[in-house]
Amino acid sequence: MWKNIFVIIAAIVLSLGVDAQAVKPKRSAANVRKEQQATKKQIKETTQKINQNTKETKKHLSRLNSLNSEIQAKNTEISKIQVGVDSIVRKIGTINDSITILNNNIELLRANYINSLRKLQGTTGSMSPLSFIFSSRSFTEAYRNMRYMQQFNKWRKNKLTDIKKAESTLSERRVLLDSMQQSRNFEMSKLNSSRKELENAKVQTDKIVAKLKSEGKSLRTVLRQKQEQQRRLDRELDKIIAEEQARIERQRREQERKNKNTASNKKTQSDGTSNDNNAAEKSANPQPATSMAAADRALTGSFESNQGKLLFPVTGKYRIVKEFGRQKHPQLDNVETENSGIDIEALSSKQARAVFEGTVSATFKQPGYGTIVMVRHGNYLTIYANLASINVKNGDKVRTGQTIGTIFTDPDEDNKAILHFELRKERTKLNPMLWIR
Repeated sequence: MWKNIFVIIAAIVLSLGVDAQAVKPKRSAANVRKEQQATKKQIKETTQKINQNTKETKKHLSRLNSLNSEIQAKNTEISKIQVGVDSIVRKIGTINDSITILNNNIELLRANYINSLRKLQGTTGSMSPLSFIFSSRSFTEAYRNMRYMQQFNKWRKNKLTDIKKAESTLSERRVLLDSMQQSRNFEMSKLNSSRKELENAKVQTDKIVAKLKSEGKSLRTVLRQKQEQQRRLDRELDKIIAEEQARIERQRREQERKNKNTASNKKTQSDGTSNDNNAAEKSANPQPATSMAAADRALTGSFESNQGKLLFPVTGKYRIVKEFGRQKHPQLDNVETENSGIDIEALSSKQARAVFEGTVSATFKQPGYGTIVMVRHGNYLTIYANLASINVKNGDKVRTGQTIGTIFTDPDEDNKAILHFELRKERTKLNPMLWIR
């Protein structure tokens, strides 16, 4: 009996082993290679899809920034046009009131004139003015009648002149009214056109916002990348500025040491040395560090005195697509951006220019910001980033308005040329919009 049971168990175990081998056949090297190739292909396709989504998200985000700037500009333009229209409407009302007054005045002048003529006719009857004079019973009455007729004729001429002047003024007012109405119609046409463009921009904005919200993961990735790029640029600028400050301080201390040694050597000279020789020695031993410090102070003061009047860093048409400081995104919930400067989309010229005279103190490259140029203006610094090529090098003196370089046109951001511009007082970040015009 037990023997039969063992036979049955063995048969079951054997059958299970056969089934397992049937379910999981042995993998060949060719099958493994095929699986590896399929996995690599799948990874490549997934990576390409992620990269494509990231590029699309960048384009959408860039387009959204441009549209928001356009909407802001259109709102400002509409407000200005509306103010102009309201002013024209008020002027039209004033002109209409003056026309009404002039019309009433002319009617009154005409009525007075006609009444006066009727009274004269009642006095002289059907006689002519000459007959009226000669019909007098005495010389005195004739003289009085003659004076009366002379005064009346003078009054009549004056009244006719007043009527003609009033009519001329009325005509001018009507021409002015017609001109103002044409101006109002033109401004209203501009206003309606701007409102239509604003509505179109808002419709496009809504579509892009919907796309960005649907690309939540890609959007978060892009925003993280941009924030990290900004932090890396901040760290690099802080490092360069700190090194430059340390170098300037070392030069200052070295010059102070040289000045002390020079003063000590002078005390040991013989009393017979002439003042002329001392003067010649001073001229032969200039103090470059002291002169440089004075020049820096002068340039600092000049830069500060031009606050609000500095040149704009790009020429031609432009729009601000990203403002200074921490900003809450106007459409995307829970999205905040922080900017150490301003981002300027150049709409015509792609050239970046120096906002003020200074010296190029650094040029370097940074991922996400292309080539960067830093110009020192005494204690102030201006930074020009996202350049494709530059026209200056370290140590160059630059003039106000001189071309710094060409702004990079980014194919991943819908071929937009965007300059990142910063302004600092040493390492303290300042809002450029308070300094440039």
